[in-house]
Amino acid sequence: MQNINNYLSLLLAQQKTEILELALELKIFKLIEENINTIFIISSKININEHKTKILLDSLVFMELLDINQDKYLNTKFAKESFIYGTSSYCGDVFLHRKQLAGNGKKMMKSMFEEKKELEEIKIPKLWADASKKFLKQEQKNLIAPMAVDIIKNLKEFSSLNNMLDLGCSSGVIGLEITKNHPNVKTTLFDYEEVTNITKEHINEYNLQNRVFVLSGDIEKNDIGKNYDLIWCSNIFYFFKDKKEVIKKIYDALNPNGILVSCHVEIDTKNSLDENSFFYFLSLNLQGKNILKPMELSDIFQEVGFKSINSYTTYKTPMTPSQIHICKK
Repeated sequence: MQNINNYLSLLLAQQKTEILELALELKIFKLIEENINTIFIISSKININEHKTKILLDSLVFMELLDINQDKYLNTKFAKESFIYGTSSYCGDVFLHRKQLAGNGKKMMKSMFEEKKELEEIKIPKLWADASKKFLKQEQKNLIAPMAVDIIKNLKEFSSLNNMLDLGCSSGVIGLEITKNHPNVKTTLFDYEEVTNITKEHINEYNLQNRVFVLSGDIEKNDIGKNYDLIWCSNIFYFFKDKKEVIKKIYDALNPNGILVSCHVEIDTKNSLDENSFFYFLSLNLQGKNILKPMELSDIFQEVGFKSINSYTTYKTPMTPSQIHICKK
């Protein structure tokens, strides 16, 4: 039922966002995990008075990120898994980066709607390289790679895969995680040279220099290699002027019976269930990067010649559900 409270409650989102942003910047969850967990000692550590410290901590309790036991604050299970700075599962920078993007988006929308100005191209290699060092690495490792590994391991062709491409790899962690979980596959990670320079560092971290290689270039302009048994790509098709041309290039790069796995957000503007996805992609959409409509990709996959297309929705991707397309040549 439509109610004014539906809209008044929107005003609380910014407060909660700023509370979590502050907690992450102050490394509150890390302090608590180190038994710095009472108002007095936390207040001394973060140099904020006790009254305001209590407000911050109690806010995090309401947000189900902290519990309280007498005078001690404790991390919830989710906070331990996602927000303790320095751990391998830490996702705090994912949140902080997207918070920053949301702020930039506000300025961008004002420019678009009030000043009618064209916005600068977003597809800038330096920006992707910087993101690949930090938040994209976290996002891919902790939020996307587990899902991707499950998808690939459940392919009936899994054991016979020998040559894989992670196309538009950014940090490269998805391709690295798939390779780590396959005893024989050799993987090529493709992205801009500025990005693959960062990706090489991640290959060394995984100690997979003998099985993982980089190929640098622009997907629309340069050769992406050939003779692949498997190509993985996620969240790249929004940026191409001619999606069909790129998908044909992917098709040609696959071996006979090769497999493309595509993971992208598709949005039906007439479906209220896609509201969050629509607003999440509003910044990209305003910059001229057209959102993907339902069936748009699967229709192109069929047009270029894929003989088998298995499509379904996953809710395991961050922020918004995504469509998985498993296409066999």
